[in-house]
Amino acid sequence: MAEFDAAGTYAVFHYDDETAGEAIEDLDPGELVADVNGRSGDLGGDRLHPDRWVPDLARSAFVATQVRPSALQPLITATTDDDRAVVWGRDIGQALKAGSLSLDELTPDGYRQYPHLLLRPRTDGSLLDAMRAATWTMSAPDDLCDIGASLVRHGYVTSEVSVVDTRWEPTLDQIGDDALRRHLHGLCLDARWARIAGAHFLGPGECPGPQMWILPSPVANTIVRSCDAQATHLTGVP
Repeated sequence: MAEFDAAGTYAVFHYDDETAGEAIEDLDPGELVADVNGRSGDLGGDRLHPDRWVPDLARSAFVATQVRPSALQPLITATTDDDRAVVWGRDIGQALKAGSLSLDELTPDGYRQYPHLLLRPRTDGSLLDAMRAATWTMSAPDDLCDIGASLVRHGYVTSEVSVVDTRWEPTLDQIGDDALRRHLHGLCLDARWARIAGAHFLGPGECPGPQMWILPSPVANTIVRSCDAQATHLTGVP
């Protein structure tokens, strides 16, 4: 990571098209305006899942394909080339608390056109801590996963078969800690196996076609992105 600015501020954003719309219905205005400071935390679990993160909703981004509520118009902080608008969680929370906006106005329609949540977990702003969250190593050496062994245990593959994308195997082989190396294998699976568990590491700056709209947004210039092979979940460090 020496090539990146050590004095810069880094964060993690996560997109999940299966829950992005549903998350709006459960928003708490108090959580949207709350300051969530400190190093990344681990709420526990044995999966590579956002539920393990401490959410920072105030600094999460809400991206709209259509901004219907008029109360949101003055809150828009950026627009993209395809007219998607970006509103930050803290601004939505303040509008909800002030009564100028209601949760009913944010309820997504059948096509979930508004809004998409880019969830930001709590991190301390450093690149190292952002990478901890993005790789689910917040509590390492505790709570590391071995997805490869799980696939063997459940009969998907034999122990002689590698499920890791061959592009990343030489780099991963350089990691001396066996538990950490096996954990990171789960984030670099071949696209086929990432449909079952873990993630498929796309490489710096890459993004699957259905989520190309994220690139011009505030989560651009990504260092690392991983997704499942169906591109329904996307995690990046801008």
